[in-house]
Amino acid sequence: MAGITSCFVTTFVSILSSHGIKLNKLRINAECNINFAKTFDISDEPITEGINFEIDIDKNEDEGDNTANDQKLIQLLTMAEGRCPAIYSMSHIIKVSAKLK
Repeated sequence: MAGITSCFVTTFVSILSSHGIKLNKLRINAECNINFAKTFDISDEPITEGINFEIDIDKNEDEGDNTANDQKLIQLLTMAEGRCPAIYSMSHIIKVSAKLK
């Protein structure tokens, strides 16, 4: 959870910065229910059904029209979801190979 949250926040803040949006503070709450049944070979249930991020942003008030900025933030948040490497790796099939050397 810490890894995907860190990756997502970094991606989101990088996108905000590239669009000239300055933040005073950003707080994020990440939530996920984890089922260890597969890990312990009890059943073949999914490890999780999803991850939820709740983001609280304190943006620089010199940014102009707050309504326009809120719409822009939502657009950039969606962009961050699409560009975050950790979210991509969890939502797409990626071949993994582990071997001893």
